[in-house]
Amino acid sequence: NFAHQVFPSTWVLYTSYRYQWSTGQIGASLALVGLMAAVVQGLLARRIIPALGERRAIVIGLCNATLFMSLYGVATQGWMVYVLLVVGSFGSIAMPAIQGLISRSVPPNEQGAVQGSLSSLSSVAGIIAPPVTTGLFGYFVSPRAPVQLPGVAFFFGSALIFCALLLALRSFRKQPTTGQNA
Repeated sequence: NFAHQVFPSTWVLYTSYRYQWSTGQIGASLALVGLMAAVVQGLLARRIIPALGERRAIVIGLCNATLFMSLYGVATQGWMVYVLLVVGSFGSIAMPAIQGLISRSVPPNEQGAVQGSLSSLSSVAGIIAPPVTTGLFGYFVSPRAPVQLPGVAFFFGSALIFCALLLALRSFRKQPTTGQNA
């Protein structure tokens, strides 16, 4: 969640700075994000996750998100971003797979506590991440930066997602695989 806060925090700043996008172009890209979220999370995730299994869906989703978060930071042309948004949206299968895996790992009487904890962590990320990601963006486009790197917030997000991937893989090694979670 922390890594994905780079989008609402810096998207308008980044695309305006990097590609000189108008408000119409920014709005079109955000509309595409919404459409792809509806398609992937609303329609495809319920087919993809059972077909892959939760663990594979998590690994594939986090690998996708790690790669595409970096690609947003290096895309040199605005049209590339639209392609990245479509293909990169498949990384969003990781979150419902993670939530499903977590919810099955606790007894029914602890579901509320677990879901509340996840929601609280998401809220904390929503508070802390925006000043961090906008601060990174602001510094690395300023004249005092050692190198101009407008995509730095996306690279930071990619690094965080990669760390989440490593933690997931470590967790999978410690927990035995069941048929449903394979």
